[in-house]
Amino acid sequence: MQKRLWTSVALIFALMSLLITLSLLGACGKEEPALVMEPAPTPPPSEPAGFEAVYAAVSQYLTSGSTWNIKAEDLFLLINDDDVGNDPFIISVRKPEDYAKGHVPGAVNISFGDIAKDGTLNALPRDRKIVVYCYTGHSGSQATAILGALGFDVVNLLHGMSSWTKNTEVAPNRFTPEKRQDFTFETTPNQATETYAFPAIDKTVRDATQVYTKPKNITSEDLFLLLNDDDAGNDPFIISVRKPEDYAKGHVPDAVNIGFTALAQKDTLAKLPPERPIVVYCYTGHTGSQTTALLNMLGYDATNLLFGMCSWTQNTEVGPKCFNNETASMDYDFELAPNVFVPKEEPVTPPEEEPIPAPEEAVVMAGDTCVACHTSQALLQKVASPEVEAKSEETSGEG
Repeated sequence: MQKRLWTSVALIFALMSLLITLSLLGACGKEEPALVMEPAPTPPPSEPAGFEAVYAAVSQYLTSGSTWNIKAEDLFLLINDDDVGNDPFIISVRKPEDYAKGHVPGAVNISFGDIAKDGTLNALPRDRKIVVYCYTGHSGSQATAILGALGFDVVNLLHGMSSWTKNTEVAPNRFTPEKRQDFTFETTPNQATETYAFPAIDKTVRDATQVYTKPKNITSEDLFLLLNDDDAGNDPFIISVRKPEDYAKGHVPDAVNIGFTALAQKDTLAKLPPERPIVVYCYTGHTGSQTTALLNMLGYDATNLLFGMCSWTQNTEVGPKCFNNETASMDYDFELAPNVFVPKEEPVTPPEEEPIPAPEEAVVMAGDTCVACHTSQALLQKVASPEVEAKSEETSGEG
């Protein structure tokens, strides 16, 4: 009787072992879908940085064949020709209080320090001509060079607001004959013979414009003092970007003659000392201002001579083309109502979700059979042993 009982118990355990083994085989035999790991998104290409990158942008602007200035008469015709399709986007970089006194119709007010900020650049049109103006053309020219190097179709209003209206309250700070000094000039040409390494910069083009947050100008009086203080150590390197024939008639002492577009050539840039302050001048301050902005982008310490050669000498043959309030200043209408400009910040990109890593303890790989699991002697003994209760193993669902 007892023998029959033990035989029955052994049979029951055998049947239980068989059933459990079959259930495990059935569960493992179901083919689980393979875990597909999405490839990590390719990051956008980084913007090139360094002297070569900024030089390429500056060179492109200098050799683009663009017209860098527009006269008040031509701007007036553009915005009054009944063709809104050719109306430019107009920016005043003057102080808000002066903008409020009167501005070119349609103009928005953007401070010079904000002109190259991301929010500004994102909101400026790239399919429309931009006209920038200031008081006399200096800050406007420097802002124009910055935007031009960034690829915008942009020009400066020649002589700034001074050329738009004769109203001196609306357009103060204009050039007058009283601002002409009578400093000594020379006619002997000066040559730049030394060569230097280019400035070491690690900025992108946009970064190079964003560090240039304030116009850089020097008066003729201050330049004269620098050159005549008996301290040769603070003498700047002086560049005249005027035509060779006008340079020959007379130039600031020690100035070398380098054409504006010649700065697109590396051989020319190699003649500029990166560790020494540079003063640039032209006729009235416009081209000198653009040169100043571009050189600062390239890592040089450049400053523009305010009102150019017109402020250095009273000799009209040596310093021609000066602003004439009677002939160069128009009497066009201006407006008082502000025009709104809203900077556009870059949309915030949500962070990329990290891919789910594969479980570290996966023991069955795609394509394997279930034999390895179910021929494990330790597992089968655990299942068949009458002394140990068989418990479900936690599983990742992969086998």
